[in-house]
Amino acid sequence: MILKQLCQLLVIGTLTIAGFAITACTGSEAPDAAEVSPALAAIESAAPIGSLMPSSAPAPEQAPPGTWHGAREGVTFYPSGENIAYDKPAPTVHPKLTEHSQKMVPGVYQVAENVYLAYGYALTSPAMIVGDDGVIIVDPTEDVTTSKVAFAELRKFSDKPVKAVIYSHWHIDHYAGVGAFTTAEAVASGEVKIIAHRDFMDNMIKNSTGGTGPIIAARVGYSLGSLLDSGPEGTINGGLGPRFVIKDPSLIAPNVLVDDVLEITIAGVRMEIKWIPSEAPDEIAVWLPDLEVLHTVEILQGESFPNLHTIRGTRYRDLELWFKGVDTLREYPAKYTVASHGRPISGYVEIAETLTAYRDAIQFVYDQTLRYINKGYLPDELVEVVKLPPHLAEHPWLGDFYGGVAHSVRQIYFGELGWFQGDPTFLAPTSPVRASQLYVRLMGGRDAVYAAAVAAAEQGDQQWAAELLTHIVRINHDDWDARNLKAEALRQIAYTHTNNNWRNWYLTSAVELDGTIDYSRELDIQAPDMLRAFPTSKLVDSFRYRLEAENTLDVHMTMGFSFPDVDEAFGLEIRRGVVQFYEHMPDTADVVLEMDRATLIGLLAGELDFNGIDGVQPESPQAALAALFQSGDARLTIGTSEDFVKFFSYFEPPSDEPIPITLK
Repeated sequence: MILKQLCQLLVIGTLTIAGFAITACTGSEAPDAAEVSPALAAIESAAPIGSLMPSSAPAPEQAPPGTWHGAREGVTFYPSGENIAYDKPAPTVHPKLTEHSQKMVPGVYQVAENVYLAYGYALTSPAMIVGDDGVIIVDPTEDVTTSKVAFAELRKFSDKPVKAVIYSHWHIDHYAGVGAFTTAEAVASGEVKIIAHRDFMDNMIKNSTGGTGPIIAARVGYSLGSLLDSGPEGTINGGLGPRFVIKDPSLIAPNVLVDDVLEITIAGVRMEIKWIPSEAPDEIAVWLPDLEVLHTVEILQGESFPNLHTIRGTRYRDLELWFKGVDTLREYPAKYTVASHGRPISGYVEIAETLTAYRDAIQFVYDQTLRYINKGYLPDELVEVVKLPPHLAEHPWLGDFYGGVAHSVRQIYFGELGWFQGDPTFLAPTSPVRASQLYVRLMGGRDAVYAAAVAAAEQGDQQWAAELLTHIVRINHDDWDARNLKAEALRQIAYTHTNNNWRNWYLTSAVELDGTIDYSRELDIQAPDMLRAFPTSKLVDSFRYRLEAENTLDVHMTMGFSFPDVDEAFGLEIRRGVVQFYEHMPDTADVVLEMDRATLIGLLAGELDFNGIDGVQPESPQAALAALFQSGDARLTIGTSEDFVKFFSYFEPPSDEPIPITLK
């Protein structure tokens, strides 16, 4: 209780990491065992890092499961475990999506002599490169638990110590499982290298403490399907991998940084690590010249059309950088490729053809979108004319499973031109609710619109039915007949799609509309390792996103924050509706809070435990602070407790109420 209260008062809530929401200061309970599938239960029971002992490798299955692209030479598959993607045919699942799931049988792919890819255990597939006296790991999974499972499988092929871990970029599914492979102490001693681009930490922090954390936290569940059951009427797979499963993310800061190119030998393995901005601005690829193996990381986003834009929300991605980045990969004479998402490819010709098709698909969509933008086409019109030609649309590494052309072209328009589409009618349009009221009245009233929606649904036009019902629901959120009918329309639309992000969003919106959504399943995770990695300044600066500006238009008040154990001090100045952050202690602070950074991180991470004044658990933010002050863990060196409470009264505490996404 005290953690949540203190977090609310200190206005530190959801952090957004790689577009995925990581919430500190929570005390959520683990799901019931009955809610966990057998495959996920195996992940839950993963052994700790110290107990991962090598065992004899399983018998190989020469033919990998599912359709296969490329030659077979030099690639051996060792299956292990149950597919955690839903891989059974069903009338509510597009056959191509079922086929995509069937590729995701978990196991280890051995590539060339000593490269191993643990595939099918998480969204990301960690690679292990075996050297003379150690191993190198490329891209841990999204959390420690799934990484332990993957590492246990990799350990069947080598028990040599981990000498290095490479983070390909700042997205959480490419570093957060590092705790399964090494420890902070091993890295601090220099025993293990953590290699990343020089901007890795800056990008991770910048995109973690930004102001869109709460809304991304809400939207990510819709995109990834985390609020849905796995099954024929729920989520099928993760698009890039079988499923995004995250429970215990970790982070160890890198100690070897890459600028443009890093040529390095570790455990006798020669590597060229090359910066290739693309899907992420700090992406680094790994070339193993002696093995002719190229790790394409997420420059290629698996066996799917790339997510040129993610519908959960993101900043605009530079597509010219991306396809030119693939061109950089084409310069390497690779006989084999492995990737952070997707299965290996073997063969010089097959690799060259795949890389060419992938970059051509990105350039085609970008160039043709600009071509039609320059003819005056608007976003919804662009979707009708910009479509991949058959030789790209039917390519096995460009299926519509994760990224999609339709939502990409819309984002290109907004990224290049902005929101205004040229008709001044919509510079200051009628508000959505008012417009719906007028439309419904014009169409003969609620019952007439509802009847038209029923007729459209019966005729198979679920899209038009959903659009009509949106007007009724927007006017009256308590119109359950309209809500339920729209929910069913969205479900029927979802069942026709192969794109996982679209399918998940339709289905999650349906359960929001019909009232059966289970918000307790939202990703709600304590991430102490990440909090420890964040500069204190970023935690303090993030307060400003919750200022209730309307209540401070005549307020001028300054607060200082002192952290003596790390010799840091910062300030926040409320000034007539804005908060200015200072990298130093303000000279004219009205109130100054002093506490050790270690105490702050311990509180946020849930690692401190005390009972408060006279052994009584605090029941309010004020009581929690009083307990901290009594214990001496927090002190006011300037100002009074009344000043302190007054300052924070101007900030809006995080809300426990779900953010409506579809019910608007």
